[in-house]
Amino acid sequence: MKSVAIRDLKNNPSSMTKYLDNKQSVFITKHNRPIGVTIPLNEDVLSVGIKKLLIINQYENGLISLGKMAELLEIDKQEAQSLLNSLNIDFLERSKDELEEELEVAKRVAKW
Repeated sequence: MKSVAIRDLKNNPSSMTKYLDNKQSVFITKHNRPIGVTIPLNEDVLSVGIKKLLIINQYENGLISLGKMAELLEIDKQEAQSLLNSLNIDFLERSKDELEEELEVAKRVAKW
């Protein structure tokens, strides 16, 4: 998540709007400490809700797991996957290295 100092926001509001235009949330800071957060408004925010979207944003940024996201949303993992799917968000819980390793194994098996 990006951050913008309140001083910079006062002097140059576009410093935050460029992030919001790119659908990125922004921390507002004062003396290098977060004092607030902004989120871009779009159909997802309006239909899903701010709390859910903030939690989903934490998942997308790799700050929480799918299981933790489901727990915070008070739904099961399958419902969480369905929610992510409805928002066109990938929900595979594998790292890039794990996926590449699985692909190599699949290629070797396919050659048999």
